[in-house]
Amino acid sequence: MYQRSNDEACGTCFNIASYCFLTHLLAKHCDLEPYEFLYYKGNCHIYKEHVENIKIQLTREPYEFPTLEIANMRENIEDYCEEDFIIHNYKHHESIKYVMVP
Repeated sequence: MYQRSNDEACGTCFNIASYCFLTHLLAKHCDLEPYEFLYYKGNCHIYKEHVENIKIQLTREPYEFPTLEIANMRENIEDYCEEDFIIHNYKHHESIKYVMVP
């Protein structure tokens, strides 16, 4: 995926998670194995209101990646629902609150 512009503090984590879900969903629906999600970004920016929280985030040791299981194969890709997605071994740090910058 190429993204023209990205708010590194508020957008990156959400984008990675949602597009990885989509990658897995498309693979499952096409009876394939997901391999990798490639993410290219253009204008990456950190707002000054986010700098202190980014410093905290950078000190955190990442956990092992969770795994995703898609429990059902639907006939129509639009018929998948939240219950079809099972996340195993998801661990996270305490949340960091970022303000949205208009």
